[in-house]
Amino acid sequence: MLLTLEHVAKTNWVGPYEKRTLLDVSLSLSAGDFVGIWGGHRSGKSTLLRIAAGLELPDSGVVRFDGVDLTTLSRAKRGDLRLRAIGLVRGEGPQSAEFDVADFVTLPLLAHHSRREGRTRAMELLRQVGIVECHDVKWRNLSDTERALVSLAHGLVRRPSVLLADDPTAGLDALQQAEVVSLLRATALKTGVAIVMTASSMSALNGVHEAFTLSDGRLQQVREPTVGGRVIEFPSGSQSA
Repeated sequence: MLLTLEHVAKTNWVGPYEKRTLLDVSLSLSAGDFVGIWGGHRSGKSTLLRIAAGLELPDSGVVRFDGVDLTTLSRAKRGDLRLRAIGLVRGEGPQSAEFDVADFVTLPLLAHHSRREGRTRAMELLRQVGIVECHDVKWRNLSDTERALVSLAHGLVRRPSVLLADDPTAGLDALQQAEVVSLLRATALKTGVAIVMTASSMSALNGVHEAFTLSDGRLQQVREPTVGGRVIEFPSGSQSA
């Protein structure tokens, strides 16, 4: 297995109160898997991805990446692992308003590549996700769908083994959601990257290989894995969170 969470638990503070955000959560991914997790507001989706990325440590349980227990690594070594092998998509955009799209997508490469090399790869990624024409556009001038696709390119540009996408379809309509999910499914199939995507709308999970819900801190599988890339279809009455 490429990424494994075993009996992970996490408690966070919400104001003056403790909240048991994750309870005994287990999840395993191999290369090419595409997993979707639906949860309501403050259900723990982002916390789960941060723990999977090594940005946070669980209170208990084990997180393994390619057999290495992340909970035993120093913060610096976890950071190095993220730079090499884990892409995290959060849809926040660049910190500088002056960055154009190509600058933003290039940014994760600058620690180990020249600006020219990084820019070339960024343009390749933008072409792959279908928005290379936006390369010189500022984040504030992008549509919601364009922002989602740029964020995915930013997460994929280092060619990670695992991509963790935090609600990349938020705010999109059904057709736009389908475009983003189709791109992620094709990316997993073509490159072998293992993908975990969270969503606040159940309908956004149409097309994943495995689907889960996260509620009251517990992860529950709601569909069996697909066979041969068959698309999962949810009931038409499924509602957004």
